[in-house]
Amino acid sequence: MRHTISVLVENRSGVLARISGLFSGRGFNIESLSVAPTLDATTSRMTIITRGDDAIVEQITKQLNKLIDVIKVIDFTAEDYVDREIILVKINAEPVNRAEILRMA
Repeated sequence: MRHTISVLVENRSGVLARISGLFSGRGFNIESLSVAPTLDATTSRMTIITRGDDAIVEQITKQLNKLIDVIKVIDFTAEDYVDREIILVKINAEPVNRAEILRMA
């Protein structure tokens, strides 16, 4: 089952390496990872998508909560949330075709 985990962390160097090391050290796969600062400059939010049964995800959240720089861990799988995907495409187009390409996008 696919799980979306939100992790609020201290905005310090090395936090991303520690969290990704936790996943790799225990053989868990990260399918998607997004990190962005919050309104508070001292914290960042990590959104991690992984696959596994409930026992594996429970173990992941417990291990994340043990890390010093982790403030809060939330598994959004059981809750309602908005899931979006973004794509960035670079197209080399002639000026004549650009209006049609923008219309199609």
